[in-house]
Amino acid sequence: MNRHQFKDLTIELIDEPTYTFNSTDNKFIYSKHYFVDGAKEYPTSKHGIKVYQNDQIIDSCIVIGSGGATGIHQNSSLIDNDQLLLCCCDTIFCLTLPNLELKWKIQADQATYFQIFKQQDEYIIHGELQITKLDKNGSKKWEFGGADIFVSKDNEEEFKIEKDGILLTDFAKTKYKIDFDGKLIWNT
Repeated sequence: MNRHQFKDLTIELIDEPTYTFNSTDNKFIYSKHYFVDGAKEYPTSKHGIKVYQNDQIIDSCIVIGSGGATGIHQNSSLIDNDQLLLCCCDTIFCLTLPNLELKWKIQADQATYFQIFKQQDEYIIHGELQITKLDKNGSKKWEFGGADIFVSKDNEEEFKIEKDGILLTDFAKTKYKIDFDGKLIWNT
């Protein structure tokens, strides 16, 4: 579970692995459902979102994705002004606050997304196959791929934003540094 504060609202995000679309056996009935293409038939990850005001739920939705599984953690979502951005499988969802209307969604990594960060007025996303930069409207500015996936098998930090760029380590332990325009500065 992860929580964000926005004005007088608390936004709660939770993994919902047992949620089944249109089932009466779900623990909670979400008011809205958003899907990645193919997710109704073959869901992999299901992330519930509840918006609270004065400890009362004022709106809710569930985002359902397919492909590479994701979970809810500190950097899997962020609040930017009046919108919530969330990684779900291979798609980034942008939802308005407080009513959780879908503003945009974009599939950019063919596998899965792990983390999203704000960088000035844009977003840097750590994906399995590539690092992507999106503008505020969900348009892709650039993407960077390495020789292997950006995943660590021994808890080495594979993605780190620094003042002058982004440090990356792929599965084969090749290290890269890229600038905020997606250009390679060095690799070893």
